[in-house]
Amino acid sequence: MSRLLLCVLLAAVAALTSFSAFTAPHHDMHQMASADAPVYASQGIVKKADAQSVAIAHQAIPALNWPPMTMTFAQPATPVALKPGDAVAFTFRQTAGGYQLLSATPAK
Repeated sequence: MSRLLLCVLLAAVAALTSFSAFTAPHHDMHQMASADAPVYASQGIVKKADAQSVAIAHQAIPALNWPPMTMTFAQPATPVALKPGDAVAFTFRQTAGGYQLLSATPAK
């Protein structure tokens, strides 16, 4: 019985070790991919903004096959000062956690 238990424990340790080795590089690759992700641009109206996120009612984004809609974007590390009602031209990219606002300037 103890030999069987030892085999089960060794198999569990081997599985956990190989799982950790497999998931760590995958996680790192995903983070790198988001930093290299394509940057998209659109225009819209700010609906809500705070230090963590910005909700923008934006125009269609043909490159993503998106119709006009309102979306929430994570603020960049240095938040962009926006307020509801601002008309903006903005850029964003997809990250592991969602969509990240990169820039926002007054729309022309």
